[in-house]
Amino acid sequence: MKTKLVILTICLAIIGLSVEARVKVKDAKQITGQSLTEFGNYAISKADVPLILNGEEVKTYELVYDNSNRKVQIGVVPEKKCTSFVLKSDMFEIEYVCTRGVFGVKKIEKKYREFAQDINEAVLDKVGYYQQRVICRNEKTEQELLGLIACYFPNLIKEKYLAKF
Repeated sequence: MKTKLVILTICLAIIGLSVEARVKVKDAKQITGQSLTEFGNYAISKADVPLILNGEEVKTYELVYDNSNRKVQIGVVPEKKCTSFVLKSDMFEIEYVCTRGVFGVKKIEKKYREFAQDINEAVLDKVGYYQQRVICRNEKTEQELLGLIACYFPNLIKEKYLAKF
C-alpha cells in the first residue's frame, strides 16, 4: 500500500510539472490548458458576477471544464505574503493557500463556508486532499497558480461524485 502511494505521488508530481508547461494565457482574458483528468481541458476567465467572501467582494474567476457541466468560481483573497484562492461550486467548496512559501490545498475556513462541513467532507477525496497539501514551494504568478488549481482540483472530488460534477 505504501509503495502504491509513493508511486502515485511521484506520478502526480511529474504530471504537475508537465501541466505547468501547458498552461496558455490568451490575451490575458482567458487561461486555458489540459487538466490531464477526465474533466478534460479547462478555461479560466474573469467572472461577470464576483464572489462575496466574509462580506467583501473579491476578484473572481470562473473555471469551466470541457467534460463537466458545473462551473467553479474562484475568489482571489490577497494575503500579506501570498494570495489565497477560495473555490466554490454548487456542491463543493475548498481553499488553496500559501503558508510559509508552500502552496497547497486546505479545507475552507469557517468564515468563507456556505455548505455544512459534512456535505463538503462527503464529496472530498481524502487521498487527493492529502496529496495536494503541498503543490509547489517556489513563487508563482497568479495565472500560474490558477492553472495549477485547474489541474489539481478534479482530484479532490470522490469518484462517486465525478459523474455528477
